[in-house]
Amino acid sequence: MVMEAAKIKSVVESILFLAAEPLDVQKLAKILGVEYQEVKDCVEQLKQEYLQQNRGFLITEQENGYVLVTNPENSGYIREYFDLEQKYVSLSQAAYEVLSIVALKGPITRQEIEKIRGVSSENVIKSLIEKGLIREAGRLDTIGKPAVYEVTSLFYTSLGIKDIDELKEKILKIQQEDTSN
Repeated sequence: MVMEAAKIKSVVESILFLAAEPLDVQKLAKILGVEYQEVKDCVEQLKQEYLQQNRGFLITEQENGYVLVTNPENSGYIREYFDLEQKYVSLSQAAYEVLSIVALKGPITRQEIEKIRGVSSENVIKSLIEKGLIREAGRLDTIGKPAVYEVTSLFYTSLGIKDIDELKEKILKIQQEDTSN
């Protein structure tokens, strides 16, 4: 089946708008009966169009697909309009520590997190799960079958990154800037 790029873009936009999870390009290509590269090219074209036109939404790539996010330049207006608290800015020091450990070492168990921090982390983990920043990613096949945790797509979206490698690059860049100052 031959499908025009405009139609593929239209379908991509609809799915990105409604999707709770990142857009899986391979899955969409199969559904549309087109090549993977055709869908990927259309997503990339849309991504550039949104940037060039300073749209209210942006398309960002994460390690497992693409997501539609609000333009960060509009965040202050959005927060004020919806009277949103800055729940991510108000994370405790302990929450930042656990989030950092899960991001850089995950999937990781609560016991491993507590070994690194030296204190109980159960309540902090629950709080981060409630905020949607980490999730249970499964269980180890060992005694007690402990849960392992990983960061969520909301974590990546909140930081404007697509994967952990990009986060590590940003951290390294900040460290280099700090040492040069």
